[in-house]
Amino acid sequence: MRVFWVAALAVAATAACGGGATKTDTGVATTLPGHNSNPDGVAYPPPPAAGYGTGARLGFTAGNVIKNFKFPGYPNADSSGGLQTVALADYYDPCAKRYSVIHLSVAGVWCVPCNQETDAIVAAKAQLDAQRVVVIQALSDGNVSGQPATVQDLDYWTLKHKANFTEMLDPNLNNLGGFFADSAIPWNCDIDPRTMEILDEGSGWSGDLNADLQPAIAAVMSQPRYPVPVTCP
Repeated sequence: MRVFWVAALAVAATAACGGGATKTDTGVATTLPGHNSNPDGVAYPPPPAAGYGTGARLGFTAGNVIKNFKFPGYPNADSSGGLQTVALADYYDPCAKRYSVIHLSVAGVWCVPCNQETDAIVAAKAQLDAQRVVVIQALSDGNVSGQPATVQDLDYWTLKHKANFTEMLDPNLNNLGGFFADSAIPWNCDIDPRTMEILDEGSGWSGDLNADLQPAIAAVMSQPRYPVPVTCP
């Protein structure tokens, strides 16, 4: 499991903004339609015998398969059509035709390290494309820790950072709350797109995006830990 070292700046930001506002209803739909298959029509992996889970790969023990979570968001940061359903199934790629790694990130507007990490991801777009790493980011909080992110927050965030990857909403951590404590952001998770196995996950921003991604990139160079349901060329 990857471990992130959170810089002193991150600690200071959390102390300054982590008052923990009471969470409220954001009016954002949490039940979203469709998107149960990938763009090639391959159905999302069914739950293994142990079910979907939140655990990352540990040594020779496979990580859990992540559930097909669905978010309202802007695919490729394109807000022109309004909020769209973004599902993990959209990035499921059993033959690795499009992606080598799915990098799922959670951020909050109030969180200084989240802002820093997001700028680093934007700046690394060409490198990530060359490595076939696809980034999807969920905004959980607004300007205050524990204050659920709204559509207005997402619009502000996308514009502020000149986002060039998919941005989504997960207010109240309705989807991802079982993975980490709600104030422990940024949170990052790397997923094998061939099987949707969780390769690694952790909270904090190390300041080195390339170093953070290397374990996952190395992991997908070997055979997947779960069966691939299609025959790949």
